Amino acid sequence: MNCTKILSFALVVVLAALMISIFLRTSWPASEPDQITSDDLGGRLFGTLTDPGFSPILIMIAVMLLVALLGAVFLAKEEEDGK
Repeated sequence: MNCTKILSFALVVVLAALMISIFLRTSWPASEPDQITSDDLGGRLFGTLTDPGFSPILIMIAVMLLVALLGAVFLAKEEEDGK
């Protein structure tokens, strides 16, 4: 049992050393942030006057989650004897 602890510790040390070496060898280039404003993001998510965006999809997901929640409550409800 002591051997398995030593083997587990050695494996953790080897994996940690591997991850650190990969992290240090990777070049991390600096980039400019995107020039997207919150108005652009809101327009893309919830739509504009000419483009519906993702609002129909968000509404469908909300309805599906509501139906799933109601179904889970219905299935979890216990029945009394005789009913």
